[in-house]
Amino acid sequence: MTAAQKERFLTQTERLLAKDRDNWRAVQRLWQPLVEQGDLDAKACFAFLILWYMSAPDCVNDRMRKYLREAAQAGHADAMYWMTRRGHREGSEADELLMRAAELGSRGAQRDLGALYATGDWAGPKDSVRAVYWYRLAAERGHDDAQYNVGFMYLLGEGAEGDLNEGLLWIHRAAMQGNWNARHLLADLYRNGYYGIPESIEEAKRWEYLQSVAELKRRKKRKRTRLDELRESY
Repeated sequence: MTAAQKERFLTQTERLLAKDRDNWRAVQRLWQPLVEQGDLDAKACFAFLILWYMSAPDCVNDRMRKYLREAAQAGHADAMYWMTRRGHREGSEADELLMRAAELGSRGAQRDLGALYATGDWAGPKDSVRAVYWYRLAAERGHDDAQYNVGFMYLLGEGAEGDLNEGLLWIHRAAMQGNWNARHLLADLYRNGYYGIPESIEEAKRWEYLQSVAELKRRKKRKRTRLDELRESY
């Protein structure tokens, strides 16, 4: 699937789910033709939708798990990533699969691997240098949470030499994508002048306002189905 085609299908799916959250047959009618044409991305996305957004019969869920495994075995990076996120793999096996997904280009996997290296909350080591490496890979490909995290690490001088300009660059990029944490941080930085950033009440107020806009959008999202996790795989 092209990125444009995928966005079109996801938008149509959101409309279907808004009408009836459990109408898995309507979602199947939309995606199954592409799956039958051998589109690996459609196969993985369709399986993800049915398994984690809908209530389908056990026989359908079993078929979706098979689809997801097949997509992962065929090298679909995000299928591997979703399997680690949703309990299909655990422990060291999950860590190895996450690493493979990140190496193959899953932005979500790259971001999560950065977080694991940053916190040490996994079987692997805590390594801030590797954390910056993986966060930055995802950040360069537009992952807003990775942009926020790598920017903050540059401000702190963790995993890389402290660099105010580089840190602000990435945090601003995340904020411009609507990342709530980035907007909150920028408001705090400009109001208090942390990390050597010149105080600016005007800038602080601007980011506080944009933070409130982001919060409003987050609340609205909770009231409707948004397939943002699938969009991370673009």
